[in-house]
Amino acid sequence: MSSCCTPGRGTLTIAPAASTAPSRPQAALRIAKQLIDLPGGRFLMGGDDPDGIPADGEGPVREVEVAPFRIAPTTVTNAQFATFVKATGYVTEAESFGFSFVFFGLISDELAADSPPVEEVPWWRVVDAATWRHPEGPGSSFTARQNHPVVHVSWNDAQAFCEWSGTRLPTEAEWEYAARGGLVRRR
Repeated sequence: MSSCCTPGRGTLTIAPAASTAPSRPQAALRIAKQLIDLPGGRFLMGGDDPDGIPADGEGPVREVEVAPFRIAPTTVTNAQFATFVKATGYVTEAESFGFSFVFFGLISDELAADSPPVEEVPWWRVVDAATWRHPEGPGSSFTARQNHPVVHVSWNDAQAFCEWSGTRLPTEAEWEYAARGGLVRRR
């Protein structure tokens, strides 16, 4: 199954021209070609630090094994996501819903006054018109942040990007293995 930031287990295969597989735009092929190989292996996943949230499954520390996989060296950027949207006309869920959640420290006092907090996590505010194109809501823009990670995309949005680019989302274990960079029990 294809997903966002890594291809399926094993090697990514780009079909030859004679194949009946659907062709991928050059921009999508460039994304897939940037993936790096990781050897997989056993590592200690999770944490037991006091800042962890047990309900999120962050602990206990446990030994996990991941098979070799490929992953993008960075998260999907605004520029990459904009290319996907331009090529496909895709509309994100935040755009469809008309709002998203923004960290309160990133919005103006005026906007904060009109943006209700989320009761369980009051540092997040419901901001009308906050989307990947307008990360902090009206008046903000991603254009000066082309190489920044795209924000305000749901799992469904990420899956659509992956389908377009011929990649897949990493599993939680794969992501943590890659993010740790070989460091043992380090944040």
